[in-house]
Amino acid sequence: MSGARVAWAVLRKDLLLDLRSRDRAGHMGVFAFLVVALLSITLPESPEAAGAWVPALLWILLLLTSILGLARSFAAESEAGAVATLAGVACDRGWVFLGKAGANLIALLALQLWVAVLAAVFLDVRWEAAGWRAAAVGALGALGLASVGTLLAALSVSVRAREFLLPVLLFPLVLPVLVICARLTAESLGGDPTPGLWWGVLGLYDWVFVLIGYFVFDHVLED
Repeated sequence: MSGARVAWAVLRKDLLLDLRSRDRAGHMGVFAFLVVALLSITLPESPEAAGAWVPALLWILLLLTSILGLARSFAAESEAGAVATLAGVACDRGWVFLGKAGANLIALLALQLWVAVLAAVFLDVRWEAAGWRAAAVGALGALGLASVGTLLAALSVSVRAREFLLPVLLFPLVLPVLVICARLTAESLGGDPTPGLWWGVLGLYDWVFVLIGYFVFDHVLED
């Protein structure tokens, strides 16, 4: 089987499992709803004061919520003892990583859409002011989280305390994504011109970790 077919099969399998069980999506959606509802109560009533905090808080929320999904991204294989099956595919195992990361990316994009709706309803965030830039920041940020998170989830799948280990490893590595995305989101919502340098750094980060995941995943599955 070609690498592209393996990646598509893995991506399709993960998405179908999510659609059938809805456990991962349900947990992430409810958690995001509760946090945004709490933010709407606790943030200052002044739009200027709230606007200064909302982009950073939303990206922190996305990071925390994504951990719920990333920690379960290898759950089906782990519970069925099928991690070795992934390692035994007759192609470059980096394609398995691309399939897994692709499924996580789609889940994160769906989560972002849900959080954006919640933020518009509860926090009065005017996404139309940001236009395409907010969508571009979201896509690049989700790609960074998905690539790093998928790799670390695979590393921690056989560890007993993986629910604790994953965030400990993930937080330092995705901190640059969090900072840049929060800044770009704030500037997009405020209508300020965004320096191209930050877009370039974010794109480079995504590209580097997709490549690292592709080439390292073979050794991760063997371990």
